[in-house]
Amino acid sequence: MTSGTSRTITQGRARCSRGRRIAGSATRGFTLIELVVVLVLMAVITGVIAPRLASGGARAAEAEVRRAAELLSTAGRRDTLTSQQIAIDFDGESSQMKLLVLRMPSAIDAARGASPDWADDPMTMHVELKEVMLLSVSADGAALDPGKFRIEFRQSGVRPAVLMTFGQTEDRPAWTVSLPSGAFRAKVIAGEDRFADVEQTTIDLDRMGKGDEPW
Repeated sequence: MTSGTSRTITQGRARCSRGRRIAGSATRGFTLIELVVVLVLMAVITGVIAPRLASGGARAAEAEVRRAAELLSTAGRRDTLTSQQIAIDFDGESSQMKLLVLRMPSAIDAARGASPDWADDPMTMHVELKEVMLLSVSADGAALDPGKFRIEFRQSGVRPAVLMTFGQTEDRPAWTVSLPSGAFRAKVIAGEDRFADVEQTTIDLDRMGKGDEPW
């Protein structure tokens, strides 16, 4: 074997050795320090983003509650200032709360036997509950089915006091909407203050002509 051949073989072995070292460094796994750094970064990112997402959901839920309160306020004003008979209607399957008006048939239709029927109020937008659940509802203290109900405001009598509770989970009521009898505007009461305004939602039995009835 000549000296030139020997140098060629030696250079080839050196190249193979460097190639193995490069390939080995390219396929090595993460070190423990690198894994710890990644886990710390993920924890920091989660701690920053998760509260923002949760607060964003709470803000969306409260916005829906306030839209429901505005619908009740519209019903209160219409009942007080107009002669229209109206009703608040909720259907849990569609999660929509809306204002209905009682349409009277024309004289010709009435002569044919047509009767009044309820129709969506064209001047009021429906309220869809996507981020919040309607947990309970009552009219003059009588509990109604929160999954489906209709509260009619009859012109011939005293308007019922309406009370609704909302929450993002079934076991944690977070907002109460109160429309006292005779009030123009519904009130939204949040958190622990939801019973603070109890005097506004007290039922006046004397005013309702039920002063002799037991509580």
